[in-house]
Amino acid sequence: MSAPLSDNPRIRAQRLIRLAAARTNLLFAGTRIEVRGQGETARALRSVLGGFGARLAGSDRARLVFLAEEGTVEPRALAAEFNAAEGEVPTLLVSDDPGTRISRALTARGWTGTELRAGVVGFIREGRAIAVIETFSTSGADNADARIDWAWSAMPATQALAEDLATSGLLRGRRVGVSLVLEPKTAALALALRDTGAEVAVFSAASETDPAVAAALGARGVRVFAPAGHADTPPVTDADNAAGILEWSPDLLIDDGSHLVRLAHTERRGALGTLRGAAEETTSGVRPLVEMAAEGELRIPVIAVNDARTKGLFDNLHGTGQSCVLAIADLLDPVGNPGRTLPRRDVIGATWLVIGFGPVGQGVARHAAALGARVLVLDRDPVRALAAAHDGYGVIASIDDPELDIVDVVVSATGVWHTVGLDLLARVREDTVIAVAGGIDDEIALDDARAAGWTVRRVEPDLSAWSAPASPAKIVYVLADGGGVNYTAAEGNPIEVMDLSFATQLVALRQLCRGGLEPGLHPIDTAAEAEVAALVLEQRMGRTAVTVPTDPGRAGGAAQHWSTHRYRAEPSA
Repeated sequence: MSAPLSDNPRIRAQRLIRLAAARTNLLFAGTRIEVRGQGETARALRSVLGGFGARLAGSDRARLVFLAEEGTVEPRALAAEFNAAEGEVPTLLVSDDPGTRISRALTARGWTGTELRAGVVGFIREGRAIAVIETFSTSGADNADARIDWAWSAMPATQALAEDLATSGLLRGRRVGVSLVLEPKTAALALALRDTGAEVAVFSAASETDPAVAAALGARGVRVFAPAGHADTPPVTDADNAAGILEWSPDLLIDDGSHLVRLAHTERRGALGTLRGAAEETTSGVRPLVEMAAEGELRIPVIAVNDARTKGLFDNLHGTGQSCVLAIADLLDPVGNPGRTLPRRDVIGATWLVIGFGPVGQGVARHAAALGARVLVLDRDPVRALAAAHDGYGVIASIDDPELDIVDVVVSATGVWHTVGLDLLARVREDTVIAVAGGIDDEIALDDARAAGWTVRRVEPDLSAWSAPASPAKIVYVLADGGGVNYTAAEGNPIEVMDLSFATQLVALRQLCRGGLEPGLHPIDTAAEAEVAALVLEQRMGRTAVTVPTDPGRAGGAAQHWSTHRYRAEPSA
């Protein structure tokens, strides 16, 4: 029998939250969650989940139910209290009961259990369903197909829009290239695009590819330009795969970092002969597109999906914030490896420095603070620094600030090359942990560190110890080799926020298919943006009467003509 998660109620609550997130890849913000129990662990769960933005609710409407204390649910009553019709999304029960008492009780009462993904078991009996997150699962199996299907089951907005595109035939016969981190959610999107009648191919860099998912996607008939996890496949470089998907001649492209768009405008200009438009997913990808457009070098229309409110306000803030903070916490405090040599750093009481206070930085700061960290912010933009101060965080002006001497964790959240430079690596104190949220290549200047004589020692797959030549006894720990920690060391952003992002990608493709866009960078259509939000409100939040606002037809969007104002003279009699 496994030991409990912790005797400390606050640590136990945080580990339970982290394990639930790792098992399900679900979002806490905006999700109805019930916490059962009145003790310290239950209170800690409510505090953290509330800080994450969860909607604490009763079990009749909850997506997740945390059983914080033994006896908060009676196994005999499970069938009556927690079940849904087969085919509906069942309530997920979360407990750190080491003996999986709930699963055993259901099995004994005739429920048939099937592993939906590692550590999540669905039970069915007589057309009813219950799901249980088994905290101490011994499975270890990596069923990529199950993970893809699980992701698809939690993407209702993407499902609805994909069905509309299939009915309209707008994508039928078109070639759509997808360049995104290749994990279960991206695979689900690719399969949805294929089912609209499009031909689909997916590209992903080796460091951003889940090989098992790549292999599963390829087995389902989608062309994959990425490492597929087959031992008999000859090595192919990322550059070869990127060139390959452009040589495949896509008509439309979903891009990440605008890497393929830029490649098509430089070394692979022949791709522009067939490429009719693209949709860009990321902040770091929109920035070079703005420069290309300003210089008159952007030869195709590109929609800045990243700038849509349904993307930036949710994916960057809530999705990246939750997934990066929990991934960092999992690496620093691995529940399955309590005897490791790295000094343990519970987030509670630790000092985190967040560099950059855009939406990603705001999300990282919010979630770290909810877990109990003291958060400092460094941003060169004084307006954003002021915003951080008004959100209650400490603000430092530069890396020379003496408060850097007490920082335990540094998180770069800028998407800017060499944000963590060699000067900062040398400045932080011994045993400081450095990670990247979101991320681009070389956001941490590890290339400069190698050139300057720093040495590196691998501690664990996603944890490396770096030592400077001048003081080899001083160690700085780097997570995920400086890559985006949420998709390199974990499963990426939660499914629900990617449902929003991918639904926005689909309306962007629809906008491109309808034509009329000149070469250049374009915003998402505002009515389409509202359409996506309305879908999610109806399908995930339980709102059944959502009206999409209409444009009043005036340039500024005012409800009345500009000549109507407060101080107009009274008409004469």
